[in-house]
Amino acid sequence: MTQKKSTTLILALSVTLLFLVSFTVMSVRAPASGPYYTLGASPSTINEEEGNVRITFTITGGTANTAYTFQFTVTKPGGAGQAYVDESFPTNSTGGYTQVLTYPGNNPVWNPITGTAQTDLPGNYTVTVVETAPKSVTTGFPSAKFTVTSVLTVRLVQVGLTPTTPIGTYSGSYQVQRSDPLGVWNITATAYSPIPSTTNNFGGYSIAVTISPSQLIVSSLSTYNQYGTPTGDFSLGDTLYASFTVAYPTGGYLTTGSFIVHVEDPSGTATSTLSSIYDPTRNLFYTPSGFHVLASDPAGSWELVFPAQSLNDTYGNTGPTATITYRFIVHQQQNQVVINPFYYVIAALAIGGSLGTTVFLKRFNSTTGPFDDLFKLTGGEMQPPATLMIVSDSGAGSTTMALQLLYRDLSRGKFCSLLSYDAFPAEVGRRMRDMGWDIAEYLKTGQLKILDCYSALAGVEGSLIKDPTDFTEVSIQVTGMIEKAKGPVTTLLDSVTPIFNSAAAKDCINFLQVIGAKIKNSGGIFILTVTKGSIPEDVRSKIESMADGVIELNLIKKSNSLRRALQVKKMAGRQTSPVETGFEIVQGKGIVIRRQRVPIALLRS
Repeated sequence: MTQKKSTTLILALSVTLLFLVSFTVMSVRAPASGPYYTLGASPSTINEEEGNVRITFTITGGTANTAYTFQFTVTKPGGAGQAYVDESFPTNSTGGYTQVLTYPGNNPVWNPITGTAQTDLPGNYTVTVVETAPKSVTTGFPSAKFTVTSVLTVRLVQVGLTPTTPIGTYSGSYQVQRSDPLGVWNITATAYSPIPSTTNNFGGYSIAVTISPSQLIVSSLSTYNQYGTPTGDFSLGDTLYASFTVAYPTGGYLTTGSFIVHVEDPSGTATSTLSSIYDPTRNLFYTPSGFHVLASDPAGSWELVFPAQSLNDTYGNTGPTATITYRFIVHQQQNQVVINPFYYVIAALAIGGSLGTTVFLKRFNSTTGPFDDLFKLTGGEMQPPATLMIVSDSGAGSTTMALQLLYRDLSRGKFCSLLSYDAFPAEVGRRMRDMGWDIAEYLKTGQLKILDCYSALAGVEGSLIKDPTDFTEVSIQVTGMIEKAKGPVTTLLDSVTPIFNSAAAKDCINFLQVIGAKIKNSGGIFILTVTKGSIPEDVRSKIESMADGVIELNLIKKSNSLRRALQVKKMAGRQTSPVETGFEIVQGKGIVIRRQRVPIALLRS
C-alpha cells in the first residue's frame, strides 16, 4: 500500500466476537424411572477470556426435600486441562431444582485438576456432571458443550470513512507529517486479553505501507506589469513580474522556500531566470525582480517555464510532474504612425455626415485579427490546472472555439482528449479538416484520444462506451487516458447538453465535478461546451460557478443579418476585457477576432 505525505493512515483492528445468545442443552432421564436431568451452556460461543459461560442444571422427578450434591467438570479442547466444582442444593416438594453456575468465574471457585480454569484456549469445551450424594443414580447424566474462539483480522480503512462494523472493531489514525521519513513503514496490530495470563497474547498482524513524496502542483500562475496590472502582453520598456501558488495534491499550500522561474524566448532558448519568494499577505509566491523587456528582445510568444521536478519543499516532496509553461506576448516596437489626412476626412464625415455614411465608415474601420487576439480579452492564456466553460447561443460557434483551442494545444505538443457527445469521431475529424486542422497524425501517434460517447446515443452498436450516462465507466476511461498520457492533458467535453437530456441533473453535475477534478489534479485543462436554453438556468449557473473561466458567445440580429460576438464573463486571477467583441468563423481558418483599424470611439461597432 502506498500513502503520500500529508495524508492520514487509519488502521482498524477487527476482532470477530461471535456471541450467540442460545443454549446448548442436553436432557437425560435416569434409568428405571429415575430423575430427569437437563444441562445447558450459554452462550454457545465466546471469545477467549471474554466473560463467563452460564451453565444451567435442572433436576426433576428426584426425591422431595432431599439434599443433593453434584460435581461439575469442564474439560478443555483436546484434554488440555480440567477443572471441577461441587454444588449442593435441596430439592423442593416435587423433587425438582435448578442450579446455575458460571465458568470460569464462580462461587465456590473451580478447582483445576490439570491446566487452568480459564477460557484461554480456542476450541470446544465439554461440561459433564455426576451425582456424588446421595448417589441414588450413577449413570445417565447429561453433558453440554460451548466453543471458545479467537478470530483476529486486521484491515486498513479508507481515509475519511468511519468503521461501521459491530462491537469488536477498533480504529486509530496517524496524520503523516511532511517531515516524516519516506520509504516503507511497518504497521503492526497485536491482540491480547486485558486479563493477565500466560496465554493472553493472541498474535499480531503487520502491513507494509510505503510513504512516497507528494507531487507539488504549480497553480494560479499569472503575470503583471510594473504598474501591477495583470496582463499577458508586454512591449519595449515593460517589466514582467510573475506570481503563483504551490499546492499539495491532498490539500494545503507551500508557504516557504524560494523557486526559480525560467524565461524562454520564442525559439525556446532560456534567456533569464527569476527568483521567487513567498508573500504571506497575498498567500502566493512572486518574483520581486522582474524581467525587463529590451529593444533587442525578439517579438512573439515567450514562456515562463517550471521544469518537471524542479520544485522541492525540503521534505522530499517534489514537482511538478511535467513541465509547466505560461505563455506571454512580447510586441515589436511600434514606429510612430503618421495618419494619412484621408483618415481625418473620414472622421469628419463620420462626425458630420449622415447615418448611412457612419455605418459605411464603421464597416471600413473594422478588420479581423488572429485567433490569439482572444487572449488579449482574457488577460492572457488560461494556465493549467483550470476549467473553461464556453456557453453559447445555438450555432454561435462554441464547438468551433473549443476545437480550435484543443488543436492549438495539440500543435504545441500537448496531450489532448475529446469526449464527443455531439458527433461521431469521423464527423469531428471532417469538421476540423474543413477548418484546416488535420488531426490524423495526432490520432496515429496517440497524442489525441477521442472517447466516442455519441454512437451509443445514436443507437450504433459496437462502441467502447455502451451507455454514455454510465458516468462511472466514462470516468474510468478518462482516468485511463490521463494515466497513459506523458504529461498534463487538455480535455474537451462537447457538449453537456445530451448528458442532461439523459440523466438527472444532480448526477450530471457530480460527473462534471469528478471529471474536472481528475483533469485538474493531473495538471491539465478541462474545456466544456454548453448551449443556452438546453439546460435549466440554475443548473447552468452551478456549472459556471465550478469553472475557472467562462466565455459567452452570442448571435446578435441586426437588420436582416446575424453577427457573432463574444464576451469574457470571468477568468480567475485575470483582468479581462468587459467589451463585447465581434468574431467570425472562416472556412480554413476557424475563428478570427474583429478589431478596429483606427481607434475612434465613434466608429466602434
